[in-house]
Amino acid sequence: MKSNTLLILIFSFAISGLSQANEITKPDLSDTYQAKFQAVWNKAAEGELPVYECGGLVSTATKMVSQGKDVNNEAQSAYKACYVDAFLHYSNAFFALRNNTELAEDNKPIGCELYSRYIHAHITSLDIYADRFGLNADDLNNQLSEKLNTTASLCEIKIN
Repeated sequence: MKSNTLLILIFSFAISGLSQANEITKPDLSDTYQAKFQAVWNKAAEGELPVYECGGLVSTATKMVSQGKDVNNEAQSAYKACYVDAFLHYSNAFFALRNNTELAEDNKPIGCELYSRYIHAHITSLDIYADRFGLNADDLNNQLSEKLNTTASLCEIKIN
């Protein structure tokens, strides 16, 4: 009986560790971007793609750069947070919803088809701004690919 309890405890810690490995830490942005990014982060946590929220943040970042008010590349950090961190946060929430993680006949999660549309919408809406912030969209896409959670990776979506 004690060995079963110990085995269950070890298994629980292992599962807990795996789920924490996929958790994304919210970036700490300057006051200029904090409120807008909180809206992005909240929307992503709902399993909703934060396209409009990121659009607002990118608009603010673009304005700050064009007016010469960008301090310490804060605009770049905010843009990258939307492009990479917010999407990874969304990705984790998306696959935690409904039955998106259940495997279909092709051994891919059921949510992959919809997820594929969402990731491409996210990239298409944001990658055109990468140059404004001195970033490369392909590099950002590679960062996304490398950090996707296990379930999202099973979808085998080509991002670049």
